[in-house]
Amino acid sequence: MIERQAPIDRPTDQPPLVIVGMPRSGTTWTKQVLECEYSLHSLMEPDSEGHRVSAIWGKRLAGRFPALAPGDQDAAYHRLWSWILNGAHESPRLRLAAQVQRVVRPPEMNRFLEGRLSPTISLTAAMGSRPRPRRNPVLDDHRLLVKTVHAPLSIEWLASEFDIDVVLILRHPGSILASWISLDYIDQYVPFQTMPGVRRLAEEWGLEQPPSDHLSQTIWRIGILMTALEQAAAKHPEWVVRTHEQLCRSPSKEFRGLYDELGLQWNDAAEACLVENDRPGKGFRTRRLAAELPDNWKQRLTAHQIAEMQRVLSSFPLKTWSTDDLSVAPED
Repeated sequence: MIERQAPIDRPTDQPPLVIVGMPRSGTTWTKQVLECEYSLHSLMEPDSEGHRVSAIWGKRLAGRFPALAPGDQDAAYHRLWSWILNGAHESPRLRLAAQVQRVVRPPEMNRFLEGRLSPTISLTAAMGSRPRPRRNPVLDDHRLLVKTVHAPLSIEWLASEFDIDVVLILRHPGSILASWISLDYIDQYVPFQTMPGVRRLAEEWGLEQPPSDHLSQTIWRIGILMTALEQAAAKHPEWVVRTHEQLCRSPSKEFRGLYDELGLQWNDAAEACLVENDRPGKGFRTRRLAAELPDNWKQRLTAHQIAEMQRVLSSFPLKTWSTDDLSVAPED
């Protein structure tokens, strides 16, 4: 059991710290290590429909991955994030809505995210509508830490609307694809290529719409999300950027450096968190042997899947990984 020490004396008027990345990119692991810093109060994906009922209401028009550029208007999504960045204080109404949400089974939520109707989820959305951005008292002596994997297409908009500090996590697309496939991850089925904001990005990057087969569509979705993150980071040198592979190859050294860059104080709890997680695991748990993660996609994906990933992503203006980085050399 990892024990957190008493909070240290530190100003709490710092902007919220937002960790953003793609689903299955290592953002949860990053959050777990950062939240060991005693002055932080963390929120786990408060913009996810499966975590907070207010997200269902706030994203009802924007979709699972809202695609917004600075200057775009979306009153409901703005109100959702205003509530989140004030600590996501839950009124009695929101707590009641959360109890109703607990009766929703994963298959029903999955059907809803795929674009089909659900009376129960519609009811919880109504109950969670228009959350009041009342400041959570816990922020009187803690800085807010928020982790999101559903804002890759709106992180620039978010930073233009609110005063936040951003930590952006990237991960090799092969690892993302392997994880989505092995877990049958819902986001590979979520239709978002028809959203106006996504179409705008595809046109800007000169992309054709994805073919009808599921694998190519999944890779295309990954390419859209990753390219958006890369380009947002390139426009904001003040953001802190890491790759999952970088963190995995020397976790203690890299996370200590991340703590320093963010002005946080490294501690025994953070070190213990790394040790606790560095062991075999599977599924949605964060336990993994970190040293084995960077290249294990080469064994987890089939030759066909790797070739299709390389083909589809070759048309995307990706920078972090080249076309050669998406293939497997004969000796591998």
